[in-house]
Amino acid sequence: MKVSRFLLYFSLLAFVGCTSRVADFTIVSTKNVDIGSKYVKKGTFEGEDKTFVFIFPFGSPNLKTAVDKCIESGSGDLLTNAVINYTFSVYIGPLGYSVKGDVYARATVSDLQLHKDQLYELVPSLDGMELVSCSNPADRQKVSSY
Repeated sequence: MKVSRFLLYFSLLAFVGCTSRVADFTIVSTKNVDIGSKYVKKGTFEGEDKTFVFIFPFGSPNLKTAVDKCIESGSGDLLTNAVINYTFSVYIGPLGYSVKGDVYARATVSDLQLHKDQLYELVPSLDGMELVSCSNPADRQKVSSY
């Protein structure tokens, strides 16, 4: 009876885990970005760096790797509206970071000629930096400094 109760409790706890929102960033990048350059939005992408837990974790997840994977999945240079989540499990399951955000890449010559309505410029402002739309200057995304 005690053994079956122990197995029941262990099996209930074995798959317990949680995902928590760690941070929301206006802009984040692990690459060098040029102030004053033009950028084009590539889309919304996700990246993650996770490992598996079976009583002990089989590795160490890294937030920088998750951000890099997100930026690289969109072939970009920086993320805006980035949401970072951390997932953990008590005994069995995943452990790691996931990142989702809008990826921007430095504009190429063809982007400058063909996609003028989708270009943004990274410019300094009173509060830090902003991504300003080249076609609609009212379309601004503030970049907070931390």
